[in-house]
Order: sequence, then structure tokens, then C-alpha cells
Amino acid sequence: LFKALVLCLPLIWGFNLDTTHTLHKLGDPGTFFGFSLALHQQRNPDPQSWILVGAPRAAGQGKLTGSRPGALFRCPITPEEYDCERVDIDGDVRWDRESKHNQWLGVTVKSQGIGGKVVTCAHLYELRQRVNQSSETRDPIGRCYVLSEDLTNRDDLDGGEWKFCEGRPQGHEQFGFCQQGLSVSFTPDKNFILFGAPGTYNWKGEMRVQLLNQTLLDLGIYDDGPYEVADEKQLNAQLIPVPYHSYLGFSVDSAMGIMSLGELTFVAGAPRANHTGAVVLLKKDNVYRLVPQHIFWGEELASSFGYSVATTDLNSDGWTDLIVGAPNFFDRKAEIGGAVYVYLNPFGHWDDQARPIRLNGTYDSMFGMTVSNVGDLDQDGYGDIAVGAPFDGDGKVFIYRGSKSGIETKPAQVLDGRDFDVRRFGYSISGGLDIDNNHYPDVAVGSLNDSVVLFRSRPVIHVKRDITIDPPQIDLEQSNCKDRDGVCLILHFPSVQENIRDKLRPISLVITHTIKPVPPRRHSAKRLEKLPPILNVSPSNTLHSEVNFLREGCGNDKICQSNLKLSYQFGTRPLNSDLFIPLPKDEDDVQVFSLSDQRLVVLDITVTNMPSDPLYPEEDGDDAHAAQLIISLPNTLSYAGSRIPEQMRCQANQNGSQVECDLGNPVKRNSKVRQNCVFIVKLNKRSKNIFKKLYSHLFFSGAVRGESAMSSLDDIGSAVDFEFVVANPGQALQTLGSAFLNIMWPYELANEKWLLYPASLTFQGHPETQCSPTSALNPLKLQGSSPAELGSHGVGGASHCRL
Repeated sequence: LFKALVLCLPLIWGFNLDTTHTLHKLGDPGTFFGFSLALHQQRNPDPQSWILVGAPRAAGQGKLTGSRPGALFRCPITPEEYDCERVDIDGDVRWDRESKHNQWLGVTVKSQGIGGKVVTCAHLYELRQRVNQSSETRDPIGRCYVLSEDLTNRDDLDGGEWKFCEGRPQGHEQFGFCQQGLSVSFTPDKNFILFGAPGTYNWKGEMRVQLLNQTLLDLGIYDDGPYEVADEKQLNAQLIPVPYHSYLGFSVDSAMGIMSLGELTFVAGAPRANHTGAVVLLKKDNVYRLVPQHIFWGEELASSFGYSVATTDLNSDGWTDLIVGAPNFFDRKAEIGGAVYVYLNPFGHWDDQARPIRLNGTYDSMFGMTVSNVGDLDQDGYGDIAVGAPFDGDGKVFIYRGSKSGIETKPAQVLDGRDFDVRRFGYSISGGLDIDNNHYPDVAVGSLNDSVVLFRSRPVIHVKRDITIDPPQIDLEQSNCKDRDGVCLILHFPSVQENIRDKLRPISLVITHTIKPVPPRRHSAKRLEKLPPILNVSPSNTLHSEVNFLREGCGNDKICQSNLKLSYQFGTRPLNSDLFIPLPKDEDDVQVFSLSDQRLVVLDITVTNMPSDPLYPEEDGDDAHAAQLIISLPNTLSYAGSRIPEQMRCQANQNGSQVECDLGNPVKRNSKVRQNCVFIVKLNKRSKNIFKKLYSHLFFSGAVRGESAMSSLDDIGSAVDFEFVVANPGQALQTLGSAFLNIMWPYELANEKWLLYPASLTFQGHPETQCSPTSALNPLKLQGSSPAELGSHGVGGASHCRL
């Protein structure tokens, strides 16, 4: 009848961050463990996956004991909560020229990915001059540390000498408050590292792009940068396209395919530009300068537009889209507290008319404080993003799916810190890396509660379903079901029944697929449990289709225009005869039924389905499907039976007051259906019973003996026999159970002593006749002589009672 094609593919759609088997990593209280984080995988010397966690308020060790320089931790992918190790970065200090106390090492941390380098920064690292003198100065220029994949210093690029503001003119109007490293990132080609320095040039801000490819350096290629917005050579603040106090470089990112498909574009956020915030798109030129190409401006005062930025291809069109966080966006009436702007790339043709999609957070939630490209979580071919709202209750992270149209504005999943006993959850997010080797990227979420939670992605099963109807319509005249031919899965479905009535409306087909639950298994506390797959949440796991019946005899338009007409007449039929005799009519041409010994009336009905105009037979007279005749009867008539063709079926209700007849399915074109219905005339006869008073001349006497003295029927006394004969010399009754005989006799005296003891009852007549209650006869179970045999008494029945 139909083929259901179901293809199970290994790659899938759905939302799938597992919230049951999460991994928790905890740090020392008050260290801001989780302020920043990054997922990282090393290949050498041994393959290992890590969660890198910044704790910018961690206490110092060694020479830094007593201070709080901050630290970077590496956490293995295990169920253990307290197995994170401190990374040995820089334990030395020269107190005469620098200060690492409160430098906030670990304020940012980024990884190049599998086998790549790692960078972490301390944006409040200070240079000191004239220490312990009245003219002592401290300049928080900031610095960053680059590490090899195994988190050690292995080449010339590694170490803490990444502090480009050192040696430059100091003071807040130049580089004295540089704060390098408040944001940091790597380019996707792994050739460059980006530093944000929002305190440069009187807090105009700056972004520096510097070569990080050791291979190029080994080849002697040194002329590729570094690049700065103000020109690395000229240091001209006028080249920076935002006003003072804009904080350019507060957030940074880069991607190919923003302005053109083959060009690398740099993104810098300036959350205080023009008091609304801005995001600047820049590119390299050949004179060590980052040239502005386009600026996006915030829409609301003090919204901090540009506080966070991220890039990804949401709609898989090959062009990279831009995501901008504005955590201080506020709308009192709508109770919005934070916003994220999604700019879908117009094929590189950005202009001031670009209208973003705005995602809104709840009141005071700081929605958009962090936005992150978390990769393609469900492997549907579209990039996904995560948005942090650390002040939404205990903190939340919202997962948004990319789609062909850009982005689904309803979050596919919401991770709530309250469910994991974490406060200020969502302050930092890192994703896009498969930590547990199941081919799906995972997501780590940090907080201000010294906690980090790793969410692993479950495999998502996408089922591609299709229902093919073959043949496209059901031909009830042929049995051509192909059963399971063409079905790739075993399906159980009923075949079309022979007595189906509704042949006009289609049969609905529904295919629903689910995953059989996997029972929990015991596993080692030191090993990760393998996550079971889930079904894609979109589209629905239920597929609907329809199959229609082949409508022959319904015209070329397949719409049945029938022309049923009914005629009838009343009559009688002699007993045991098929002869129909119409009832006579009176002067008004109305049939009249004369009540006599005949108690039956016959209704002769004829239904035709002919074209109304023989000259235009195509207009109507088509097959009539599911045609029914319903007859409602008055109280004086009761349905007794019908004489009908084989294709018809009639059924009466319980009291015979209504009859439903199926005339045929269908009633064919140019056909005529005739049937006879027989009804019983019901009469309510009321007569008076005349009782004649006869005086008894019979007397009884003797000794009185109690019931317990009786051992046989003979002990009771002389038997009194009553005989009742019921006869019917007239017409036979039409139904059984319409005649009853009730027998009553004087049973006992007022003192509850026996008067007439019921001994037995015999009956001759119809074998299905039953007398009740049988328990009233011989209740003491006494033995005695049997009653006399009774002979036949004509038509009817005879009862003999012995008392």
C-alpha cells in the first residue's frame, strides 16, 4: 500500500548539551576561578585534553607569597572536582621595576585549538619607576604570556615578553594605562595574535596584531607586522576612528569572509564610544597599520555595545556573521536588561542601513556580557552561539542555533546555574572543541563563584523520513498491497478492511520515531561515561501523510455528485408469502391501514441514483458513497425485520424505534435499490378482571405439627394440584418473551406458619421457556411422590403446580 523511507544518518540535528553527566571543577574561594577559561588539546608529548581556567585573584607562591598575582590552572577531563593544577608561568619578580600584586593574571585565556599555543594575560601588570621615592610612578601597562601546547616555554615565542606598551611614552594620554590583555585572541589561520589595550591614548583604546608563526620567523620573514590602529610606527592617535574614553580593544576577534571571502578582517569592540558603544572592522595595510573599514554603532545610551564580540557563519552561506553583546542595554517598559545584536553578513556589502537581529535578555540580567562561537554543536552544518547572562537569577547561558535563515531567535537550550549550584554562572564561555572524542564540540562555562562546569554534547540522531504512496490511491476492487516491499525498517500497519465505509476521506498515515532508552550502567569514577544519543528536536519526530481512495464513478473532477431519490408505499404481505399488497387509499390519496387480525405492516422503499437530466449525465448521478437510510418509528410501530438485497445491512436500536440501513458503498450510477421493512402494530389492551366470590365449603382439621417434624412431602398432608393451560389459536407471536404467566398462591399465615407448601412445577411447551424463581419450590428439600404426567394441551403450554 505504501512505502515509508526512513534513513538514519550519522550526522544530526537537535540540541544536545547533556545536563546530567556534567563535569565540575572547583577552585579556592575568592580567587575568581572561572573568570576566564578555554578548552584546549595538546598532541605532544602526549595527547591530552584540558580545561584552562583563569583565577585572577589567586594567591602567589614563592617570591610572590603574600600577594595576589593571579594564576592559570589546567584541569583534566575527569569526574574529580579538585584535580586542577596550577600552571607554572612566571614565579620571578623584580620589585625595583615591576609589581605583580593584583596584576590579574588569568583575566583572559585563549587557545589556538588542537596542538596550538595558549595565551593568558595580566592586564594590570605594573611597571614601576623610582620605587620607594616620593616621585615613584606605576604604569599598569599589562602583559601576556604565550605557552606551547603542553603549557611550557618551548620556543622563542613563548614566555611573558608580550608587552608592547613597555618602552613607549607613559602617562594616561599615551601608554601608561595601556592595560594590554584585557582581551586577546588568535586569528583562525594561527599566524597572528591579537591584543586589546583599551587604556591606550587616554582610553581611546588600541588593538595590536602581531605575527605568531614560528615557521615564518624561521624563514626570516619578519616584515608582516606588527599592526596597530594608530600605526605601529607613527603612534598617531588621530588614526583611531573613535573618541577618547571609548575603550577600543575591550573585546577583539578576527575571521575570514567578513569583508571579502579571501581576506582576514579584525573586529574590535569599543563599548563606550559615543556613550553608546561601537564595533570597528579593520584590515591590515602594508605600512603596519590597521585600517577601519566599517563601524557599527550602538542604539542606546550606556548600553555597552561592543562589550563582547564573536564571529561565526550562522547560515552556512560562506560569509562570516557578526555577534555583538550589549549587556547594559535597558528598556524599562519591556523589562529588557541586556541585548545581543546578530549581524547577518550581506555578502561583504556592509552599510549603515544594516539591520541586525536583536536578542533580548531579562531585566538586570547582563545578557550579552559574553558571547561565544561554540562551533556546530549539533552538526547540522550551521554555526551556533552561546550567550551569557550571569545576573539572570544565579546566571544562565542561552544556546542559539544557526539556521538557513540566519539564527533561531528562540534559544534551543538554556543552562541555569541554579541547577548546578553555581552563582554568577555564565560569566565566561568556551566551546568549539571536542573534548570527549565523540565528534561533537563541547562547552565549558565559568562563573564568579570559583566554579567551572563542562557540558558535553550528546550525539544527535537525525532521521530523514519520507512516505511514498504506491499506488497513489487505494483501489478497493484490487488487492495489490506490496506489504513490506520498499520499506527499509520493519513497520507494523493494518491493511484496508473489507467493510470500510468512509471511502471519500483519505486515510491518515503517521510515522513516529523514538530512541529506546538506554539503562544506566555502572562505570568507573575516574572515567567519563559515554553519553547516549538523542533525537533531533527539529523537525518533529512525527511525520504525517495521507492516502486517498480511487474514486471511480465520480466524474473527471473526482468529485462525486450523486442524485439519490427515494419512493415508498405501505402494504401488507400474506403469511409465508413474498406477495406485496399495497394498502388502499382514501379520497385524499393517503394509504389507510385497517386494524384486524393482521398485526403487520410492510414498508416498501425504493432508492434510485440516476442522472437528473439524461441529456447531461455528467452533471450528477455519480456513485453515492456511504449512503444510509434512517427510519424513525412512532410508538405504535416496532421493527420486526427486513427483506433486503445482499449488499445492504439493516440494524435496529434496542426498542425497535429506529432502523439504520446501509444502502451500499457505493450506490452505483444508474442503480436502483429496493427493500421491504416489516413492522408490528403494538396495541395496549386494557380489560377488567371480574372476580366472583365463592364461599368455601371445605374444612381442615387435625393435630398441629411443626416444620422440624416433617421428613417427607407425605408428612405435610394431602396434595393440592393446580393445572394452567395457555393457548393461542390466532396469529403467531412475532417475538419471544412477549407473553408471561404469573402464578401466585397463599404461602403462609400471619404467624409465619405454612399454609400451602410449594412442592413442584412441571411445564410442557416451548423448550426455551424458563420459570423462576426455582428456589421457591420445595425449599425444605423434602422427598415425596412425583406429580402426574401431563399431556399436550394444543398450541401453547401447560403448567402443573402441586402445593
